[in-house]
Amino acid sequence: MTHSHRLLVTKATKLRKGKLYLRLYHGRTNPDEDMDDWGIDGPVFGPLTSVVMTYLSTIRLHGANASDELWLDTTQDMVHWGRCYFGDFEIFLAGGADHA
Repeated sequence: MTHSHRLLVTKATKLRKGKLYLRLYHGRTNPDEDMDDWGIDGPVFGPLTSVVMTYLSTIRLHGANASDELWLDTTQDMVHWGRCYFGDFEIFLAGGADHA
């Protein structure tokens, strides 16, 4: 199952310098898996105008257009996207050399 959304950045795409992005990482396919390493590198979303978290259970990503909204749900303290569960995420301003 492949997820797609307008805010999902294609892997290896150069990010726009000075724009806001969110990257998922430290992923696994089973939320109960005991991690010995960093796991799966996740997707990058953006560019974003804001990131909103509600009750530590839902992360809402907003793009430049009102229709550019994406909700990321959590399961057992991890962000669930596609068939993976990610234990970490970062919100960052892209530099000149950053890629998805």
